[in-house]
Amino acid sequence: MQVDQNAVIVEHFLDYHYAHFSYSGTPTLTVTASQPITSYDISPHSMGITGVVSGNQLTFTIDSSSVKPSYLVIQINGLEKLVVLADPLESNAPPSSGTGIYNIINAPYQADNTWTSDVTHLIQMAIDDASAAGGGIVYVPVGVYKVKDILYIKSNVTLYLQGGAVIKSNPDRSLYDYTTSREGKIFIDPMIRIDHAPNAKIIGRGVLDASGIAIMDKDRASSTFLGYRRNVIVGNFSDHVTIEGIIIKDSTTWTINGIQGGEGFTVRYVKIMNHKNADQYKIMNDGIDLCGTRNAIAEKNFVMTVDDALCAKSTITDYAMYNIRFKNNIVFSSCAGLKAGLQSHSPMYDVWFEDNDVVQARRGIVVEATSGKQLMSDIHFVNTRVENYVFTSMGKSIPVEIEAGTAPVKNVYIDSAYFEKEAFNPIHMYGSSDTNDVTNVTFNDLNLCGDVITNSLDARIIKGSYASELTVKGHMR
Repeated sequence: MQVDQNAVIVEHFLDYHYAHFSYSGTPTLTVTASQPITSYDISPHSMGITGVVSGNQLTFTIDSSSVKPSYLVIQINGLEKLVVLADPLESNAPPSSGTGIYNIINAPYQADNTWTSDVTHLIQMAIDDASAAGGGIVYVPVGVYKVKDILYIKSNVTLYLQGGAVIKSNPDRSLYDYTTSREGKIFIDPMIRIDHAPNAKIIGRGVLDASGIAIMDKDRASSTFLGYRRNVIVGNFSDHVTIEGIIIKDSTTWTINGIQGGEGFTVRYVKIMNHKNADQYKIMNDGIDLCGTRNAIAEKNFVMTVDDALCAKSTITDYAMYNIRFKNNIVFSSCAGLKAGLQSHSPMYDVWFEDNDVVQARRGIVVEATSGKQLMSDIHFVNTRVENYVFTSMGKSIPVEIEAGTAPVKNVYIDSAYFEKEAFNPIHMYGSSDTNDVTNVTFNDLNLCGDVITNSLDARIIKGSYASELTVKGHMR
């Protein structure tokens, strides 16, 4: 791959490839395939990018002035997918040394950057030193850094990963302790915890690599099959936390899980690259989960994963969850693309999914109350585009599913939703009882395969048991 005349590294990861770079203006990208190109597709389709094919080369341009980030999924012939992660030029990079800068390769840390020896304790020492000084920037320069144990980010500390820096987990499963959940699932500790740490930040253009698939037990005959799974970032009781710019790779359970009991959480320009083949390993590796939080935003991110891509989950009691925004994100999933739920352990309301592109999902839009008993209400999906579906062992495709299983769901608004392909199942909404019901669902400008639905009695929408007050509005184009 070339950007104008500059070669860009393309990395092969699991069963797809990706390239990451920064740019400005309107560069020309040239992708050279291993065979003559007979077909291609560039998603998201809403960006309107078309290319020119010449032999085994595909050429197209991207524009840094676009509202949507240039995070693209490219399919050429029947080859493995290519993900292009084109970021705006970095504007907030700190200096590598100076007052308040704790560079982990400098004394007293002198961390190995060749992935030869474990440097967890050295990175943690730099974090602790910055915290003791009242805050600072822990600078991780170019290199690969081997870690195993949790890194605890502290209050007012910024962990900065320079482009080309990789913090990568040791893949040796025998080194890790584990816990077993009530459901019998086996987990190891996350890479990073942000607990009671207001104003913590993880920023930059480097990589957090969980080595998740390598650590996980993949032996189907083993009693711990699909065990030793790990999050990447877990946060609790921390206000005004920011994660921005980085790549997060290879999580085998919820990738970003937080910030429970905190507010003002921001996730921006984060690229999540996970295992995506549900028929190989169906693991709960959600992308960005805004969990038990409020006044939070996830915008201009990219998620490729098996499980739910973007989720709002009310995961803790006595902490109402509200003012949640998912905006201008691009996702590729084998489960739900955009989802509110399934947890509703405290009231959750004023949740907005705005201007998001779902390149692939099994379920496009989901509102699901199936764990917890508190009301979910005022859930909005605005300008949603779903391009393609996938069938998996978890079930067949469905455009929209709204379920009130253990708690009521009220006031769901789906405005300007466009589904390019036909799903196996129709839109479905249903409850489980008189108290756990779905009420007041409004579709406005619902477009199924080019057909704008204007009638609530349309057979492509099923109002099941304990569902009422369905409104369908639209205008013929």
